[in-house]
Amino acid sequence: MPNWRFWEKPTQPSSPAQPPSGPPRAAIVGSRPRPPKPTPSAPMDEATRERRIAELRRRREAILFDVERAELARQPENPWQERIALLDEALETVEADRQHLAARPPAPTYPVPAIPITDIRATAAEQEPAEVGFRVGDEPFVFAEEPDWDERGGAVVRGQLRQRAGDAARTVPPEVPPELRAALAQHLADSIVTFATDLRDRALAGEALPVAPTLVDLAGQCPACGGWRDWHGRCPVCTQRTWEEQQLHTEAERLRRERAKEAEERHRWAERLPIARKRLADVDADLAALGAAPDGDTRAR
Repeated sequence: MPNWRFWEKPTQPSSPAQPPSGPPRAAIVGSRPRPPKPTPSAPMDEATRERRIAELRRRREAILFDVERAELARQPENPWQERIALLDEALETVEADRQHLAARPPAPTYPVPAIPITDIRATAAEQEPAEVGFRVGDEPFVFAEEPDWDERGGAVVRGQLRQRAGDAARTVPPEVPPELRAALAQHLADSIVTFATDLRDRALAGEALPVAPTLVDLAGQCPACGGWRDWHGRCPVCTQRTWEEQQLHTEAERLRRERAKEAEERHRWAERLPIARKRLADVDADLAALGAAPDGDTRAR
């Protein structure tokens, strides 16, 4: 009996896969796909071309300025070096002034005698004007305060002392040389105001008034510069010389900063030369691609 099952359909063999048409491609290990070809851009109309040329020429002018300035910075003689030379001369002048100030001889002064300051009084209250009085030798001095008032009628700021009596010129000893009398009189006038203000402040603070002061306390000689010291021991001549020294020091520092700034700017421009030349070459190439000359500039670069 045949060994088959009539209820099963015979299996048909599958047809073989059709090979791809055309010649076979060889696989290349490690190859990359080719980039797509760029699509050609639309042709540039004449108006757009002219605008582009004008823009490139403006850019070229700006870049050309940078190139010329950078080339100038690399020259031995240049504006930066000229300004640095002027600043060096100014620094030398300032240094000479500082040396002259340091070598300035002491101011001519005269040692005043110890004329006593007597009849010292000072009255002061929080809500009342202060009054100060004293006598330098035979010359009496009186100072009164003029306080400021707020809108409510209360004193808020202590006013300045106004001199009501006394003349500092009459306190200058008669033996002082004529050429120094005016300078000493001016110093005593300032020092007497300082002394009166100190008396007022002591009275407000409830402190004791000075005991047995003399004219030497108002015009003592300064060992540093030879000037006269005031009641607080401050010497106007030393103060003036210190101020002059500070002014010269400030000026020297400013000149040094300007000098460093000029040198830094020159170095910065010199370093920009290769980049500026590269930018100029790129613009010239763009102009040449558009069929335009670089604005008739025939200078060799």
